[in-house]
Amino acid sequence: MGQLTRQPPEWIHSAPFQASATREIEASPQEIFAALADHERWPEWFSTIVRVERFGELHEGVGSNRRVFINKRVAVDEEFNVWEPGERWGFVVLSATVPGLKSMTELVTIDDLGDGRCAVTYKMGIEGKFPLSLLLKGAKGQMGKNLGDALDNLGPFIAARRDAD
Repeated sequence: MGQLTRQPPEWIHSAPFQASATREIEASPQEIFAALADHERWPEWFSTIVRVERFGELHEGVGSNRRVFINKRVAVDEEFNVWEPGERWGFVVLSATVPGLKSMTELVTIDDLGDGRCAVTYKMGIEGKFPLSLLLKGAKGQMGKNLGDALDNLGPFIAARRDAD
């Protein structure tokens, strides 16, 4: 896997390529954060992800790592650089099997709206070398749609977890 340039969480707002989605979810901030931190179950609500494996000594919190397999062709190693239960959760991609990927970071924010509802925003920042940079420009709408679809699935996933308890 190719090594990427590490970026701080705030880089996401100035990244050359950005995609985001926001959805209102009927769940508490704690329930949403617990679902985000349940790494191995991401494929149940994020359809482009086929498998997630944690690695390293830490299994949660800043500095913990996971490997995500996307669409059976892509693997990315991530390190968490934001871990604020009930508020924010994010990571930087350390390495990936995507030729030309230079930097990538993702951040999820949870805003409590009261009455058991939250606004959840998933942002992604990416920098790629040519020709990947051109492909990213063309894929912006699809990447935002993928994030929105995942958030649309997150609410029912959390509701099912709640019902199972």
